[in-house]
Amino acid sequence: MPKIEYDPIIYCQRESLNMDDFIVATYLTTTNTTDPLLRAGAMAIEQTTGTWARVPDETDEVRRNHVGRVISCYNVPSYELGCPSTERTFIVQIAYPWKNFNCCLPEMLATVYGNIAEAENLKLLDLEFPKSFTDGFAGPQFGVEGVRKLCGNMDTPPVLAMIKPCTGIPVDVIEKQFYKLACAGIEYIKDDELNADAPHAPFYERLEACLRASDRAFKDTGHRAIYIPNITDRQDKIFEKAKRAVEMGAQALMVNSHAVGYGVMGALAADKSINVPLLSHPAYAGAMCNGTQSGLSSTLIHGKFTRLDGADMCVYYLSYGKLPVLRDRYIRSGQAMLSEFNGLKNTMPSPAAGLHPGLVPQIMNDLGPDIMMGAGAAMHAHPLGLEAGVQALRQAAEAWLLDQPLAKYAETHKELKASLDVWGEYNKEKSIFELTK
Repeated sequence: MPKIEYDPIIYCQRESLNMDDFIVATYLTTTNTTDPLLRAGAMAIEQTTGTWARVPDETDEVRRNHVGRVISCYNVPSYELGCPSTERTFIVQIAYPWKNFNCCLPEMLATVYGNIAEAENLKLLDLEFPKSFTDGFAGPQFGVEGVRKLCGNMDTPPVLAMIKPCTGIPVDVIEKQFYKLACAGIEYIKDDELNADAPHAPFYERLEACLRASDRAFKDTGHRAIYIPNITDRQDKIFEKAKRAVEMGAQALMVNSHAVGYGVMGALAADKSINVPLLSHPAYAGAMCNGTQSGLSSTLIHGKFTRLDGADMCVYYLSYGKLPVLRDRYIRSGQAMLSEFNGLKNTMPSPAAGLHPGLVPQIMNDLGPDIMMGAGAAMHAHPLGLEAGVQALRQAAEAWLLDQPLAKYAETHKELKASLDVWGEYNKEKSIFELTK
């Protein structure tokens, strides 16, 4: 009996599968093929049991246990009676048996978007994870509640500051700036993502200086600013830095998680000798998600992957700031950090890159109060000085919590008013940033 062209092992209905055993990948693709089903089947085979030609040991039994399944293929638009051209756009869903790669984020990524990433016009939109899979990940160890408890702010959005300029300043200047920021009442102060272990500001010297500045500010003000050093490096050095930093007194750590590769932060989160909140920075992520017909969706990268990988806090790009990020993308990423996800603790979003007080109420409208206000210029460049810049951010959040119009609240809060006078309020029709004009 001849073989059926569309192998029924590969082409099946979702209802025929035990979905606890599969991860479902959703792709968008545009191609000139006249048979999108064959293209989808080729994708499923390529990323699991086979290659361009079936080999002798790729038996039906092997396929039944390990091959990817095409469970849906939708034309966009939904043509039924004919197509106006040979170029067709379609959404395909492939279910991958996760026993092929076990609970390993890098190998999962190699499966769902490995060789086929080289295909023309193919973007990975989403991944659906069963609880049986996510149970194999530690996830965030502290989450929003733990991040709040650490800084002693359980009610309003904590402030996250970063050392500016991004790089180029020596350790003594960094120490002075940290002390000034800490005395202004900021909860968290991080290294810039561009400053990890540069010759002009070596990691351990910078770590000692910032911890010393934190102690001094605490003695002078009674407020403890928590330093988040950037430990990004080669993997072996990351763990060396993490453990030494914690031994020296660091209470949180930051990694450019997309640049170093998935799984690194997860290993840090699971390491009981480290046991401090972890901050993920999005540097390099745009290279993976900004293509319209290639790469991965930002929601996956900033949301699901970051959370699976154990980040307690996540800096990512604000839609209303200096980068042209679509509003629905930024909101959806924040939702992926905060909403229920198979029992994993949530991740505190820190929308950043151009945040100023005039944007805070809109951001809280979008995501709620469990955000971290990541700001640089809004504090450093405030017309009344750094401390006023911090107060203006807090006052903007207070206005939202009290359900007060921002401009009205500013009438009795000079720091907020000064900020609004310079940078204004959120206006979807107008941007103050050159990169978005």
